[in-house]
Amino acid sequence: MITDSSRLVWRVIGEVRLPMLPILGYVLLVSWVDLRYHLEAFDFPIAILSVLGTVIGLLLAFRTNSSYDRWWEARTLWGAIVNDSRTWVRQLSAFSKSGDDPNAYQAKLQRMALRQSAWCYALSRDLRGQDPIAGLHDLIDLVEIDGYRLSHNVPNDLLQRQAMELRELSDSHQLDPYQFVELERTLTRLTNAMGGCERINNTPFPASYGRMVHGLIYGFVMFLPFGLVHVPAPVLIFLSLSLSFGFLLIDQVAKYLQDPFSNRPSDTPTLALSRTVEINIRQMLGETELPEKIEPVDGVLR
Repeated sequence: MITDSSRLVWRVIGEVRLPMLPILGYVLLVSWVDLRYHLEAFDFPIAILSVLGTVIGLLLAFRTNSSYDRWWEARTLWGAIVNDSRTWVRQLSAFSKSGDDPNAYQAKLQRMALRQSAWCYALSRDLRGQDPIAGLHDLIDLVEIDGYRLSHNVPNDLLQRQAMELRELSDSHQLDPYQFVELERTLTRLTNAMGGCERINNTPFPASYGRMVHGLIYGFVMFLPFGLVHVPAPVLIFLSLSLSFGFLLIDQVAKYLQDPFSNRPSDTPTLALSRTVEINIRQMLGETELPEKIEPVDGVLR
């Protein structure tokens, strides 16, 4: 997630710079031909260009809104993940009983709590196409990690392991039926949030829509100078470049937002949120040596 808006502006401008080069060359060529040969005979009705520009504006507005909805839904889902992770540990601590072996109980409680933190990291990396078990050795033991190496969905297997240990607590009467159901509901909410993130990640924004918008923008730019042949060349160049730059800029912003888990600077900061969950869980377990929060680097929070 970009925390410095000025960096976002320059980053997007940098992305638009390359598509603007052929447009710049074309507009300069048309202006030069107009100055030399006078293109009034090829005057294109400005009313038609106005309609085309309006259509492009509406299409870009729809695309930007749709992209922002995807980005905001991803952030909302991860907000729910943070809250339900805290709820999971709080419920485990408050509901379960130590039974006949307090030491074994404390070990299981710590294991299930830290596994929830591991789940957040695994989900974050899995959504970004990275190794989901990387860096989990501080949270779960190596034997358990080895069991996930051949898994096709490590976050789902981590939740399954939580459910199995939850059943063990219920079978040993360390949880009553009501408490078991409440904890199972928390697991279900976590599963739903994971499914929502996977749905966003596995359902790309239609590429044909982007190509259509790009085609309309370039078509608009192709005819725009011919609608401005009656104005001075500097005005023609300025208007043609500024309008095309504005359209391409909005389109690039939509591209940045449409895939919130693609490991771009504008993505949902899932790694930073996972670290927040880890810090909170370790505090709830009574630990005092806590990992540092992840801070923005060059205006980008990962």
